[in-house]
Amino acid sequence: MTGSEQAPRTEETHLSRRARRAARGDDSRRLNAWPYLIASVLVVLITLGALWWFLWRPVEEEVAWEWVDDPVDGVHARDVPPEDWEAGWCLTRFEDDQTPADVVDCEQSYQAQVMLRRNISDGPYPGDQVVIDTAHRWCHEELPLDTEAVAQADYGLEVRLWHPTESTWRDDYDRMVSCFLTRADGEEMSGSFLAAEDDAESSAEEEDIGVVDGESPEAEDPQDEGTAEEGPDEEDPQQEDPEETDSEEQ
Repeated sequence: MTGSEQAPRTEETHLSRRARRAARGDDSRRLNAWPYLIASVLVVLITLGALWWFLWRPVEEEVAWEWVDDPVDGVHARDVPPEDWEAGWCLTRFEDDQTPADVVDCEQSYQAQVMLRRNISDGPYPGDQVVIDTAHRWCHEELPLDTEAVAQADYGLEVRLWHPTESTWRDDYDRMVSCFLTRADGEEMSGSFLAAEDDAESSAEEEDIGVVDGESPEAEDPQDEGTAEEGPDEEDPQQEDPEETDSEEQ
């Protein structure tokens, strides 16, 4: 062999970062920073969300309305929320049982008269059929109608009703059955169709829905008392009831 003697070539070895630290005598472990970064971002987002909820979220203000006993324009109150409506009130700007309306003198033109507002007793939701049957019984069979006023109306009338559903019962604590009288053709009407207070005492009472078995019991008809021996009755136009057309909340 000629020339200078070459040193033996050592095979180059690629060591991992951890192996190189161990070779240097550094046994400490470095933690991955990504989980901590993600956790920090989540904490910031949750904190901002909590601050928005308590400080900047829109607050529903209680609607203030004022009642006028003898209004010059016939409007007793404006923008009255549905939860404040009372039986006998005549409403303009009426849409449904979720939208405020104006209360006017019933001798003026209006869209709907509140006939009955009755709460179902508290407790577990009794089921759709029980609630529906109870609402129909209250708004049709037991509705405190002034039959004479109904007979004198020269237009058709219909009953619209709303009742709780399982979701509103649970989420909104809704127990209210509402019955409204409107014109069948959707036009305005006038005059009060609510029976006198002595004839409608039961409309202000709260009934225990637990006694309802899911079937709508037949209401007693005062016209049938003492007529068992009479001959066939002729149809009396004075006793016609409004058309039973429901507008139910399902």
